Amino acid sequence: MPAALFLALALAGQAAETEVRTAPCALAPGLREGLQKRFGSSRVLSFADLYEDERALFRAEHPGVCPGLVSGRFFGLKERPAVALVLLDVGPKKEVRLVVARPALSTWTFHEIESLAQGSTPVVLKGVPGRPAELDEVAPSGGLDVVGLFGYDSWFRGYRWNGRTFERPSPQN
Repeated sequence: MPAALFLALALAGQAAETEVRTAPCALAPGLREGLQKRFGSSRVLSFADLYEDERALFRAEHPGVCPGLVSGRFFGLKERPAVALVLLDVGPKKEVRLVVARPALSTWTFHEIESLAQGSTPVVLKGVPGRPAELDEVAPSGGLDVVGLFGYDSWFRGYRWNGRTFERPSPQN
């Protein structure tokens, strides 16, 4: 009997740990429904999708944050905060998409920024001039947040809103 009790407590602790880990990746109901309607079975990148070493790095650098979701003022300081997401397609293509969801009056609008091939596991970051350092080259004027797509130990792409679309600016000299 004590072994069964120990197993039950261990499983309960594991379930609680899993719940805590996924909580940062939870979406508002309206956003979740909008994503499902627009992108079907795609889901937000979570800790489980990262390789073990990437998980450790991400948790150390960004404790309590979801690797596939970040909120920011991507459209301007007077606009409501938007949400940048890394979506994993669970269909046959298995694409990875960077999408920015912008709140409207009763729904969300979506800006698809980039699609990547299967096998890519980038994380999404937000930055303003000077933070993080990789975002310096795409630092916008006016304090807008920059959407950053980051593949650990391999590449980085920054995007900023130009008033019509998100663009990858040329590095500043």
